[in-house]
Amino acid sequence: MSTNDPVGLALASLGAGTTAGAAVLTGGILVLRTVQRAGMAAEGSDTGFTVLTISTLTGIVTAVAVGWARSRALDDTWRRGVIGMLSVFGMALLAGITVPAELVGGRVGLAIYLAVLVMAFAAVNRQARAAALK
Repeated sequence: MSTNDPVGLALASLGAGTTAGAAVLTGGILVLRTVQRAGMAAEGSDTGFTVLTISTLTGIVTAVAVGWARSRALDDTWRRGVIGMLSVFGMALLAGITVPAELVGGRVGLAIYLAVLVMAFAAVNRQARAAALK
């Protein structure tokens, strides 16, 4: 399978992987802040480390998998792998925005940022599908 717009497909796939991974990581941070606020963490447990580790690893896997899957119309496996790995770096950049979002708006700011990431994912995912069909 090949496409007539490989650059558009690569960029849209990169965006889809980046936003999907960042959304997973931001969701994990939102869950952590909710658990901390509700006081549901057991005394002496390291809930924060566990939640952040799981959400970070899940975000990385999600970024690579979505970038790889969205670029399946490209014939070159190496390029698909590069798109998947670059999605991780993009995810890290977007995940950095969670800090100001939380500082400005708290959990509501994180929820708004998560909604923005999900909407951005929907948009670039749609663009990746359209580029794959060209």
